[in-house]
Amino acid sequence: MVAEMEQAPEIVRPSAYWEFLNGLNLAQLGDSGFERFKRTVNQNYFNWPTRHLRDEQFRAVARHWLRRPAPRIFSARLADAGAIEVGGDREEMLQSRSSRLAYAVYVALFWERVRAVDRLRLLDALEEPELGAPVSVLYRGRRISQDLCNSVLEFYSVADALPSGALDGSRILELGPGYGRVAWVYLTAVPGCRYVLCDIPPALAVAQEYLTRLFPDRRAFRFRHFDSHAEVAAELDDAELAFLTPNQLDLIDPAGATLFLNISSLHEMRPDQIAHYIGQVGRHTAPGGWFYSKQWIRSLNPHDNLVIERDDYPIPPEWETVYDRRHPVQRQFFEALYRLPR
Repeated sequence: MVAEMEQAPEIVRPSAYWEFLNGLNLAQLGDSGFERFKRTVNQNYFNWPTRHLRDEQFRAVARHWLRRPAPRIFSARLADAGAIEVGGDREEMLQSRSSRLAYAVYVALFWERVRAVDRLRLLDALEEPELGAPVSVLYRGRRISQDLCNSVLEFYSVADALPSGALDGSRILELGPGYGRVAWVYLTAVPGCRYVLCDIPPALAVAQEYLTRLFPDRRAFRFRHFDSHAEVAAELDDAELAFLTPNQLDLIDPAGATLFLNISSLHEMRPDQIAHYIGQVGRHTAPGGWFYSKQWIRSLNPHDNLVIERDDYPIPPEWETVYDRRHPVQRQFFEALYRLPR
């Protein structure tokens, strides 16, 4: 995968920000391995070290809980207090008993916030997979996590805006899926859906290992080099899971995805790259399909000397804006859903 990206066009090579982050991710994987990736590289994806009331995310879920407070949240406990690395300095998170308790209560509050909109009762059916040594919390007799809460809430941000059954048997394409936390929810909750994951290494390698282990019976197109769509057309068409590097989006024919997702990575790119990937959304989403985007409202990228703001995404004017709103938990983020022309 690294060799593939080294030979890829400049427009899809990692930004300076991602070159820095990839160095950190590779070092962590080298030291701790795949088996503990949820305690190392996952902290560089979308797992937040939320452990005190001053944190805006903590306040957001606490405000919701206060409408109908129930003391059971204080029974939440961290399942494993082992080492968890956070940030470029790889600082160990949750060292004190008080920080561990606060983090567990935060995740329980978040779980209750998501449960209020969980019309399909996904939280009753899903538990955080143990693969990767997650930062799990024991609550209501279940093993839950911040990743599970985020992924299910993001799932409903899309599902509640689409017609019932719109994604059944469909193809979903996610750019920048990290280790595949959202993909796992869709593959579990949506009957017959097929999922294409597009990312740079080492994230793509972690996602491929993670999802093919969790879904060993799903037909998978594992990453490999190819020079044309014709070489892989039959395999891609048959695959229930596919793993591609960003340059390969240019090589394959339009995917015809019913849903295209990007969560917290467009803002980490240069403006020319953002424009390029918005073009890929248009190319690979089926007519009448949807694009879900969740990004920082204002993102400072010192590695590329850039500030990316909410209005810096060149969404084509012909795309219908279904909604564009501040996220209810990560208040420094906005989420938007667009429908492409038929």
